[in-house]
Amino acid sequence: MGDQVWTRSDDWVGSEIEDSFVMVNIDSGKYVALNLTATAVWEALESPVDQATIERVMCEAFVVSPEDCHQSVTALLGQMQDLQLVSPV
Repeated sequence: MGDQVWTRSDDWVGSEIEDSFVMVNIDSGKYVALNLTATAVWEALESPVDQATIERVMCEAFVVSPEDCHQSVTALLGQMQDLQLVSPV
């Protein structure tokens, strides 16, 4: 799954509010608040990128083992996909 390329949905806009990055879907009106980790992944997805690159960025930004990072990023991308924030290319 490390070779899977991911991209952001264009339907979401957001802004930093206190300790969260709050996003609103401009079509549905749904909103989510991203924590620090999810915000870092969102920022890594500024352009379509593969999961291995996201994991490398996260390992540089946070103190985490590559194995734990892989598991966490895999789970987070799944959650973000369920929320229609991101999709595989």
